[in-house]
Amino acid sequence: MFDTWVLRRPAFFILPSIVIIVALLMSASSPALSLLSLPQILTKLKTFLPVSYFNTPTTAPLSTLSTTPSVSSTTTISQPPKMPKAPVYFFSHGGPDVQYNTTHPVYPVLQSIGKEITQKVKPSAVVVFSAHWQPENVGPDEIHVNNAEKTDLIYDFYGFPPHFYKATFPSTGSPSLASHIISLLAKSNIRARGLSRGLDHGVFSGFNVAFPPASNPLAVPLVQVSLFNSENPQAHFLLGEAVQSLREQNIVIICTGMTVHNLRDMRLAFGQPQPMPYAVSFDNALKEAVEQPDAEKRKEEMVRVLKRPDARQAHPWMDHLMPLYIAAGAAGGDRGRQTWTMHEASFAWAQYRFGELPEEK
Repeated sequence: MFDTWVLRRPAFFILPSIVIIVALLMSASSPALSLLSLPQILTKLKTFLPVSYFNTPTTAPLSTLSTTPSVSSTTTISQPPKMPKAPVYFFSHGGPDVQYNTTHPVYPVLQSIGKEITQKVKPSAVVVFSAHWQPENVGPDEIHVNNAEKTDLIYDFYGFPPHFYKATFPSTGSPSLASHIISLLAKSNIRARGLSRGLDHGVFSGFNVAFPPASNPLAVPLVQVSLFNSENPQAHFLLGEAVQSLREQNIVIICTGMTVHNLRDMRLAFGQPQPMPYAVSFDNALKEAVEQPDAEKRKEEMVRVLKRPDARQAHPWMDHLMPLYIAAGAAGGDRGRQTWTMHEASFAWAQYRFGELPEEK
C-alpha cells in the first residue's frame, strides 16, 4: 500500500505515536494504565511502531548541526565594495593677499582643487595642518588640536591694508572629531591636547579661494591640528601616519605651507623677471623626492633633500615645508603627484595630491 520510502522513514509514524500515547494516558477505560511504568508503556508502543523507530538515529542531534549554509569551494560570496581612501592634499597657500589677488596664476588653481574636493571627493570632514601653527611655550614633542565648535580667525600678519583684517571664513568645528584625533595620536605615543584656537591665515586665506562661501562652500566640519614646534621631518612623517586612518572615513587631510618660502629674500627678488635660483632647484628636487613610487624610498629622499646646499636658502626656517612631510606620512603607500607649480621671486607654489580620486559614477 505504501511506497518503500515511507516504511524507511520513522518520521512518518511520529504523529500516530503521539496520538497513541495521549490516548493511553487519557483514556478512562484503561485504569490499569496507572499501574504501568514508563518502560512498560514503551514496550506496549513497540507493538504498534516499527523497531527502526526506537533505534539510535544515524543523523546528528539538532543541537550539533551547523546553522551556517554550506558553501562549495567554487562559490564566490560577493562583498560590499570598499570605500576608497580620501586623497591627501598639500596647498602652497601664499600670503594673506592670495584671496584678494584674483589675477595671480595660483588663484584658479586653488579654485580647481577646491571644486575637486567638494564635487568629486565629497568629504565627510576636513582636517588641516597649517604652517602657521607651531605651539609656543611647549616642548618639541607636543601637538595641539582645535576642539572648539565655533572659533574666530587669527590675523597673524602685519602691514597689510585694513580690509585684510576683516576677512571672514565660515566654518564649524567638531569636538568629537578632535577627540578622536587626540586618541589616534595617543595610540602612536604622540602627546596631544585639545584647546580652542582660531583659524590662522594659512587656513582661511587659501580656503577662501578653494572654498569660497558663495560658490563652493566647505559645508563639512573643519578641525585644525598643529605641527610640532620643530624642524624634525621624521616626527612630522609620524604625525601624518598617526592620522592616516581618518582617510578611511572619507575625511580629507589638507596640509598647507609653501614648497619654497624665503621672506628674507622677498624684497630682493620681487619684481625680478627670473626667480631666485634656489626657488627652481629646490622645488624641482622636492618634486622628484615626493613622486618616488615606493613609500619608503619617498621618505628617504624627502629627508635627503633637506641636506641639499639650497635647502636653507629655500627655507631659512622649515615651518612651511613640514606640512608636506605630514601629508606624505598620511598618504601611507599612496603615491604623491605634483599637480601644479610656479616659481616666483623667493617662493615656489607647488600643489600636491597623494592618492587617487574616486571613480566617476
